[in-house]
Amino acid sequence: MSSTINLAERLRTLSPATRAAGWTLLASVCVVSFTAIGKHLTAELPITVITFFRSLLGIFLLAPWFYRVGFAGLATRQLPLLIARGLNTLLGLYCVFAAVALLPLADVVAIMYSKPIFASIAAVLILREIMYGARWRGILLGFVGMLLIIRPGFAEWNVGVLYALGAMAAGAFTIISVKFLTRTEPPDRIVAYTVLVMIVASLVPALFHWVSPTLEQLLWLAALGGLATGFQRCMARALAAADATVVLPFEFMRLLTAVVLGYLFFGEIADIWTWSGGMVIFAASFYVVRAESARTTNK
Repeated sequence: MSSTINLAERLRTLSPATRAAGWTLLASVCVVSFTAIGKHLTAELPITVITFFRSLLGIFLLAPWFYRVGFAGLATRQLPLLIARGLNTLLGLYCVFAAVALLPLADVVAIMYSKPIFASIAAVLILREIMYGARWRGILLGFVGMLLIIRPGFAEWNVGVLYALGAMAAGAFTIISVKFLTRTEPPDRIVAYTVLVMIVASLVPALFHWVSPTLEQLLWLAALGGLATGFQRCMARALAAADATVVLPFEFMRLLTAVVLGYLFFGEIADIWTWSGGMVIFAASFYVVRAESARTTNK
């Protein structure tokens, strides 16, 4: 126990940027790993069943938090937004698993780099913000990056691209909601509501396509649930520690991790188009986030 306390104290002495970088790198490993497990399981189980068990088994990682704070830890004034975030995360998971079942792992990760760009569009549509020059340039550059990966008319069309875009759009809402919620809500409470909402909302679709997992599949599902919940907690802590301009550059580790895991476990080799498109989308996302940060600072 004392060693855990000493580690927590040492972490608090680190700068916010260092803590955010560490949490983001750990989140990158978690998200790509649980996505790879999902890709493996989609060949054996319905996506609705995988998503339900991901939600259900993820609650065990929150057990220590519930034991420490009890149900009083769920007290909040942001209930509608927390529920909306849970439903959005569930929709995003459905799209992610459907996408990786049809596309290489690295392609899905590269396309989802467009989250900050679509978050900028969402800010205009939902928050009525003004679409100024930097946003237009970032959106155009990100669109070019997606075209490099998809290559419409030159590569065989795959509906998995639509699922990847849906997952990316869901992720854009997460960027807005998490940053807003962390102003008043602790990271663990945000994750707790996300998991609880997902358990309830994913149960009925799973029952309609129910397949009982084997023991081996249950172990994979347990790992998937733990990694997915770990990703949520890491990203919430990263965004609570520092601005998105600090967090985003380290998210490029996701593409590198996806390339390695895709090759080792699925024999997938990322081509030059995936690398090029991923880097262009990443550059566009970073440009938009930097522009947003500078604009906010100068207000």
